[in-house]
Amino acid sequence: MTVRSVTFISEASAVRLKPLPGAAIISIMNPGEEAALLEGWEQLLRVSVADASYDERTIASYGRMWALSSRGFPTKEHALAIRAFLDQLPPNIETLIIHCGAGVSRSGAVAKYAAERFSTHFPSEYDRYNEALYRLLVNPAVFDDALALIPTKKLSLARRICAAIGICSAR
Repeated sequence: MTVRSVTFISEASAVRLKPLPGAAIISIMNPGEEAALLEGWEQLLRVSVADASYDERTIASYGRMWALSSRGFPTKEHALAIRAFLDQLPPNIETLIIHCGAGVSRSGAVAKYAAERFSTHFPSEYDRYNEALYRLLVNPAVFDDALALIPTKKLSLARRICAAIGICSAR
């Protein structure tokens, strides 16, 4: 067996949902928050990611401030964790439920990707999913080139002199 049904819902609905046989759940909450899900899910993944979307232009516009300004944004690591969870689902899991705060954008992105991955239904007209998270799920390296262009922090004068004369590293 394999996943035959992918559903995305709100946190309010998810915390009331009784664990179902043959069902897995992905719980997506803001960093520092955790949904009070009922115990007993066969498979559970908790992901802490803010409901923020971005693209290559956004990364470039933040420049040096990207690392500070993007804390909690969806990342390659989030996408890899979700993909690994989906890849390791046992054959008895037929239903996948994904929830986030409102049950709209983060859960929608993961549901869209999972539906494609498992060849199940996803509403073709639905366009309110988090595009950055979806793009990362499809290709975890999608933003690598844009992130590589961010200027690195300049070394202090003392550190540059120290590195120049070879008594410390340039890191």
